[in-house]
Amino acid sequence: MHPGLAALAEEQASSRFGAFIAKIKSLASNREVIRVAAGKQLILARSFFSPTAFSKPETRDVWLQRVRFNFGHYRSLYGILLVAVAIYTVLSSPLLLMGLTLLAGAWAYAFVLTSPETPITIAGFELRRREKLFALAPFSILVVTLCGLINSLVYVLFLTVLLSLPHASFHEVVELDALDTLELEGLTAGVPNV
Repeated sequence: MHPGLAALAEEQASSRFGAFIAKIKSLASNREVIRVAAGKQLILARSFFSPTAFSKPETRDVWLQRVRFNFGHYRSLYGILLVAVAIYTVLSSPLLLMGLTLLAGAWAYAFVLTSPETPITIAGFELRRREKLFALAPFSILVVTLCGLINSLVYVLFLTVLLSLPHASFHEVVELDALDTLELEGLTAGVPNV
């Protein structure tokens, strides 16, 4: 590849990454957006845990409709369950915890703690941005394989589905009531769209 094109590609990739980080920082610093998101989750949680909204589905078609709707409607709460199961899995396996720490440390040192354009010298070899990527990719594959990260990921997905499927199956399809709708409107009033 022509050196000018390679430099342009690296510049565009770093500017996209920088823009992504800037957007995350702006969302995290906007307390109003965080308050609205937390309020929406509380409104969803009220109907999620309502004991009167559960019943046995009459047919297989009703069961499939419930599962589809509930996985779509409560995806953020099921996502929180996925994160909780993933944290439990990582913390319960010392080898997995050590491997993830090693991976995070290597990538952070190569691209966050030092500038991505700053070369790193390892065993007398100078690694620039592209060489860092070529060195870290096989290293990451080796650590993922040795620590059992793929097995853990499959376990986390399986356990999350196993825990959320009974709720999605037995929770009746309900729409938000008038009070929840008014509360959502009150949360979003005065909040600009980002």
